[in-house]
Amino acid sequence: MRIKTSSGFEYSYDPIDNSIVDGKDKDLQNFHIRFKPLEEISNLPNISSFTIGVTEQCNFRCSYCCYSGLYSEHRKHSANHLTIEAIPSIVKFMIDVTTSKNISIDFYGGESLLEFEWIKQFVSYIDSYKTHNWSFELSTNGLLLSNDVCDWLIKHDFKVFVSLDGIGDFHDKCRKDIHRHNTFSAIYDNLSYIKSENEKFWMNNIHIIMTIQDISKLPEIAEQWENSSLLFNKMPYRISEVSTIYNDKTAKIDFSDQVEKYAALVQWYKTHPNSLLMKTFFSLWLAEWINRPIMELDGHVEYPTCIPQNRKLYIDTNKRIGICERISDSLRIGTIEDGICFDKVNEIAKSTAAFMAKNCANCEIARLCDVCPDILKISDNVIDIYCHNQKMMQRIKFQSFCELAEADFIQKLWE
Repeated sequence: MRIKTSSGFEYSYDPIDNSIVDGKDKDLQNFHIRFKPLEEISNLPNISSFTIGVTEQCNFRCSYCCYSGLYSEHRKHSANHLTIEAIPSIVKFMIDVTTSKNISIDFYGGESLLEFEWIKQFVSYIDSYKTHNWSFELSTNGLLLSNDVCDWLIKHDFKVFVSLDGIGDFHDKCRKDIHRHNTFSAIYDNLSYIKSENEKFWMNNIHIIMTIQDISKLPEIAEQWENSSLLFNKMPYRISEVSTIYNDKTAKIDFSDQVEKYAALVQWYKTHPNSLLMKTFFSLWLAEWINRPIMELDGHVEYPTCIPQNRKLYIDTNKRIGICERISDSLRIGTIEDGICFDKVNEIAKSTAAFMAKNCANCEIARLCDVCPDILKISDNVIDIYCHNQKMMQRIKFQSFCELAEADFIQKLWE
């Protein structure tokens, strides 16, 4: 993989030792990652966190939502929700499956606050389990963060993840409520209340999740964000683009077309070096390049799948167990009542490992690509498109990384 920066310098990426070198591409004919044989999985020793899907209902209809019906591998919005009666069996499962004394719970939806009473009952129920240290998180679109709800979340020291896709129209274009009304103003008021009541909670416990439908608009979003008296020093916890839907209609990325968008972001950041939002974006987007270990792989390596090293499990509204909330609904590994089915765990692990052995062992971006079991949702006839697009995006990231490195901006991303 070789690129040429705007200043005329050429760089190549060497996947053998993860380094960036000048000049010609490295001869990769002998490049091959040797994976260790996959061992049978009989336990998940690191589990300490649980995401609970309390409801499949939502009061929003976001244009890019993975539960909108556009994603065949995921469920659609529905009236399904967990009942109060399910709480004891959920708590028992969590205590039985973890060896940790510190357990983190993330309440998820749909819109989790549609089941606020359920969440309150759950927190009240586990008050009697003094054998563990419990911490709580909640994912929400922010519309139902009323004063009373906020006061309760503050009292119980929740971490709250709020989706906010920029300021005003940037947010409202994609994130409308179920009646197609704009939502930004009401969410902004709710967040303003939190800041006014408890600024420490606002700074430490409120985390903004930003999804950008058109990444070329990020400079405009950054300017508006930093002009907001509420948000100017509140950097998003995560900034990401809308996930690609992989099906028979998915097109291959054209490098020349896509790289121009990111080159414009790099150039804007160079001329606005104090933009904290843009700094946050690049530090997150280029994380695998910034943090890559520069060394040759020594011998055989473990398959970099999330199981059995995963620390989190997902519980859906049907009390089924998933590896995490982001993985396809078709990939479940048990139920609350029956526990984890390790035959299914091993089936998923082996299928993921087989994909990687076939597609990743000789791939030039293998040490950078973030492959997880969710790859199994992609049909065989579009795997080539998926891999092509992953390579093109890593090439674009490589280009952006080198442009910023030449301008001494990579060090700034670490600071």
